[in-house]
Amino acid sequence: MVYLKEKWNIIKEFVEKELGKNGEHGLDHILRVVQYCKYIGKSEGANLDILIPAAYLHDIARPMEIETPLIDHAEEGAKIAEKFLESINYPYIENITYAIKVHRYRKNLTPETLEAKILQDADRIDALGAIGIYRVISHSAKTNHSLEHILKHFEEKILNLYSRLYTKTAKLIAYDKHKMIVKYVEFLKEELKFVEVNY
Repeated sequence: MVYLKEKWNIIKEFVEKELGKNGEHGLDHILRVVQYCKYIGKSEGANLDILIPAAYLHDIARPMEIETPLIDHAEEGAKIAEKFLESINYPYIENITYAIKVHRYRKNLTPETLEAKILQDADRIDALGAIGIYRVISHSAKTNHSLEHILKHFEEKILNLYSRLYTKTAKLIAYDKHKMIVKYVEFLKEELKFVEVNY
């Protein structure tokens, strides 16, 4: 199949310009999600001309949300994506913006299209494993969160990600990454217990 790869490059350049190195949701995160989407999408038979632009653009409004927390980056990102994709005459705009709208974990939305499911899966995979641990700790360092807060975040969100993956391919990729998180949380709990004991 011949994909719209020239258009993908235009989208990538737009994202690089607009997003930059925006911490845990910056360009490095975007590029990893794109790679996961390519791999999972090919394995699961998705339309990459929908999936890859959605992956590039899914966090385009993160800087706006960081600056103004009342903004929902998924909703606002879909609007930005729609406007930009129209400007380059890209097809599948409705499918792409739908995937962006429903990707956010906090919204707890069940996607109806394969591409939206894969985008959710890829975004969640990047919150697992060694990179996932780094992202949580990096964010917590910036916000001065305690180890207890970090543990709570792992228990309330990160440990639940694996059970909420949709595709078989994503589950295969994520299995060892999830196990690493489980083991890390076990170690963190034990070490926190040790320092609380009055010897």
